[in-house]
Formats: sequence, structure tokens, C-alpha cells
Amino acid sequence: MKVAGQLRKMTHEEADPIQYFLSLDEKLTAINPEIGRDMSLKFLNKITCIECGRSIKKTYDQGYCFPCARDLPENAMCAVRPEKCEHEFGNEQDREFFEKYCKVDHLVYLSLTSGVKVGVTRHWNIPSRWIDQGAVQGLVIARTPERKLSGLIEVALAEHMADKTNWRKMLKGELDPVDLKEIRSKVSKWFPDDLKQYFLNDQDVCELHYPVVEVPPKIVSHNLDKEPHFRDRLTGIKGQYLIFDNRVINLRKYGGYHVEFESFN
Repeated sequence: MKVAGQLRKMTHEEADPIQYFLSLDEKLTAINPEIGRDMSLKFLNKITCIECGRSIKKTYDQGYCFPCARDLPENAMCAVRPEKCEHEFGNEQDREFFEKYCKVDHLVYLSLTSGVKVGVTRHWNIPSRWIDQGAVQGLVIARTPERKLSGLIEVALAEHMADKTNWRKMLKGELDPVDLKEIRSKVSKWFPDDLKQYFLNDQDVCELHYPVVEVPPKIVSHNLDKEPHFRDRLTGIKGQYLIFDNRVINLRKYGGYHVEFESFN
């Protein structure tokens, strides 16, 4: 395998284990078959914005140029703080985004990544959201008619539990067994009174398995800006991470970078 182009986050297909695909120039290449082989990854010293395509020296918000990161509705504060959503009060572009992406059903969920965390996503993003996080289990606990309401539930629950992932612990996969349905019963008491109507008590736990053969004893994140080329044996894939004998790399971090992948038998 030898492929090159502008990097986007990996895509995937639901399977056991998850099937991953590199996305280069928006063309997909299966990566699971390369596990166990030596692979080289080379940064080609070129970065372009994943939205407008302009050449840039650094990226913002995982692949955008500064103007696109600043001005696009999808990069507003509510991308990470859904309870702050104000697109309905913005300009025409904001209002169009609100109708298409904010005023749609959103899900509040529990996922087991480095521990149990609470999160929010649009209804069409499950289980993709969990896979991108490297979650091994996921459970939907609420469905709301718009983004801001789901964010308010998340904020209330985050006062009692995590809403972020320890990525090193997630990659190691050393997790204590938990019962997400039991936790669901517990967190239902933390819902704000005016949002309890959105609680769901009838969803099943989703189990996810990843193509991971080995994880290095010491998790070291590779920096392509400091070391633009390396060769190492690919031992697994989880979340948006490629796992090698001596390093891991979060491909989502390098959206917009032009890179070359080559594997060796």
C-alpha cells in the first residue's frame, strides 16, 4: 500500500472489530489489513484548509485556516459547549446552520472510554461518535429536539461525572467493568426538572471492539511537526489513533496536512 494526499479523520464501518479507512484527498483506503506490517508516515511539508483549500502554515480546530475556524458556524463555541448555542440569533449563515444542525434531535449518552463519561451528539452520529472516542461501550440516555437542551443536560450531569476522556488510558484499554444501565438509573436523578421529560430508560448498551493487537507499554504521542517522517510497525487502531510499536499518532490532529503512507511486507 502506498497512498498520499490531504489527510482527513479516518472513517469506519461497523464490524467486529471496527473496520477503518484512511481518508486522503477524500478517497478511502482500508487500513486494517496493514496491522502487523511496517508502515512509514511522511509529512509532505504542505498544509491546506479542509474547507476552503488555501495553503496555510498551521491549522486551527483540526484542519481549518484561521478565517474558516473563526467564521464558520460549525466552529462556533457551541461545537464544544452545546449549552451555549446561539446560532438562531446570528446572521443568515448561522440561522441556516441552526435549522439544519442545531434544531434537530440530539442525544445525550454515557460512554466507557477511559472511564464513564457523558456526552452529546446529533442523532445521526451514533455509534460513530463513540468509535471516534475509542469507547468500548455506549448508551443513549436522552433525546432532545435541539442542541442547546442536550447541552444543558450534559452540564448538569458533568457536575457529578467526567465529560472528557483520558486518551492514554483509553488507548491502554485497562478499564474496570461497569454497568451502564445501572449508572443510567443513577444519573436520571441529576437531570434538571424541566428536562426530565427527555430521559430514555429503554435503550440497550452498544458494545464496540477495535482492531488492536498490542499497545506500547509507554504511550508516546508522535508529533509530525517535529519529526515529519517515521517508520514503525502498526499494531492497532482505536478512536482516531494509529498505534505503533513505539508511538501513537492522533490522525484527527493533522487534518489538512498532506502526507504519504506506505506499508511494507
